[in-house]
Amino acid sequence: MAAPAPRMGIAAATAAVVGFFAAAVLPRATWPLFDSDVWWHIRAGREILASGIVPRTDTWSIAGHGRHWTSQDWLSNVILAGGHSLGLWGDTALSFLFGGLTVLAFWLLWRAIAIRVPGIGWMSRVAWLSVGLAVAGPVLGIRVQVLDLVLAVTVLWLLWHYLADRRRRWLVALPPVAALWANLHAGWVLLFLLVGATIVGEAADRIVRRRAAGTPPLEWHQLRDVALAALGSAAALIVNPNGIDLYNYPFRTLSISSLSRYVMEWSPASLDTVFGWLLLALVIVVAIPTVVFGRRNLRTADVMIVAGLIVMSWEAIRFLLIAGPITSAIAAMAVSPTLSQTRVGRDISTLLLRLEQPRVGFARILNGALLAAVLVIGIGIAFLRSSPAAEASQVARRLPEAAIQWMNANNPGQRLFNFYEWGGYIGLERPNHLIFMDGRADVYGEDLLDMYASVISLQSDPQVIMDRFHIDHVLLPVNQPLGAWFDRSPFWRRAYADTVTVIWVRR
Repeated sequence: MAAPAPRMGIAAATAAVVGFFAAAVLPRATWPLFDSDVWWHIRAGREILASGIVPRTDTWSIAGHGRHWTSQDWLSNVILAGGHSLGLWGDTALSFLFGGLTVLAFWLLWRAIAIRVPGIGWMSRVAWLSVGLAVAGPVLGIRVQVLDLVLAVTVLWLLWHYLADRRRRWLVALPPVAALWANLHAGWVLLFLLVGATIVGEAADRIVRRRAAGTPPLEWHQLRDVALAALGSAAALIVNPNGIDLYNYPFRTLSISSLSRYVMEWSPASLDTVFGWLLLALVIVVAIPTVVFGRRNLRTADVMIVAGLIVMSWEAIRFLLIAGPITSAIAAMAVSPTLSQTRVGRDISTLLLRLEQPRVGFARILNGALLAAVLVIGIGIAFLRSSPAAEASQVARRLPEAAIQWMNANNPGQRLFNFYEWGGYIGLERPNHLIFMDGRADVYGEDLLDMYASVISLQSDPQVIMDRFHIDHVLLPVNQPLGAWFDRSPFWRRAYADTVTVIWVRR
């Protein structure tokens, strides 16, 4: 008797999964180009493309002129500059590029979860990764930190492959990832944190003879291989234009305590902000249930990674970008198998199995139409958020675009004191004029950042700093307390104002 022909068509589950990536991840991650740091990244990339040389000294700013600059993200800068140079659609292309990189990161997590827990269902992965997307959403966008997310997830994908397969080929890929990371961004430290947690966690599980979900920990010789891969990755970092200086860069930057006080993305996750509430939600909704209900399925390394990422996010909100997706992926592996054993879980599993079966006839047409609809909706929303008109609107609303046009026409001076977050944009638009500061906090260090903060908050006499650096014009956002001081000062006069910016010139 001939076997029945397999059903052909599109399953409802397929449309749902495509919908998650196309209509949830892509639109959420596709932001217009308005991050305050992206502009100096573009400027640096332009200089590299024009000269063929990675800069090592600051020549852009008044405060940091001549100081050493470790351009640790030079390759990212070149990518950003290349996209921005494409004309009217260049910024839109960058928005879609970084949105696509976020989709890639979530897809790698999607695959990595299935590597560790082969029987896990698609709905569990969608549900948990949606939580991770919600946590990471406010810190997504055209930011080099998105590359850290992609590369950190790639490292986990390799490590989890090795836990499941235990062939060395997965470890051999770690040094090339490290070499690429060393030229894209200083977030390469995450590679060693993830690998280190794996080594320590697996060693602890072996010592106490603990098996997570029935899977034995790595053997001692396998732990040796992971450690050798970590050493090879550390050696591969040297393949960068900054040489050995790159090794010290992350620690030198983290030693600048002013970052947490004056730079938003480095500030702690306070409950006074949405970031603090997102972190609290991550702890309550994801981390605690993972440890309480999924402890039998957790490896010690998983617990270390979750705890480490939460602490990092509490210290600096920028790490929510990494913590949200990875912590949620670990929760999916730990909690979902436990929930599937409950009565409700078994009933849901039966329903989901039906949704995974391809259908014919009207159902096939309906599922195909649904899949096409979510693709169109997702890409359409992403386009509306990042079209040239939307990009231009966001720049005009958030940045001193009109003020720069006025400065180009009126030439108010040569030495500018500017709002820190706007320095990169002003420098990109007026490359032949010095700015006071931009977002390269590592160039300025503790002393200059403290000096800037004392001026902007009126904790010291602004005129002393204006005279010390021979400032002849000032550009600030409207309604700044320092702006009221300039209005009262007999040494300055207001020369320009709009709804975003005010400019003063020295009398």
